[in-house]
Amino acid sequence: MGDDHGDEFARLDDSALLGRRAEMRAELARLPPVSPAHVELSARYDWSTQEVNERARKAWLAAR
Repeated sequence: MGDDHGDEFARLDDSALLGRRAEMRAELARLPPVSPAHVELSARYDWSTQEVNERARKAWLAAR
């Protein structure tokens, strides 16, 4: 991923990325849904999902 937000997740190994996503999910469950912090964290979680999807795509293509 080429943007600054994606780079945050691209630097993590798979285990760390999945752990960070679990932390973000827990924090999202705690935050009020309409709060600015929830909106921001939700966007970051979406960026992490893009990283997971990209890794899965690359692994799938390599396994073909």
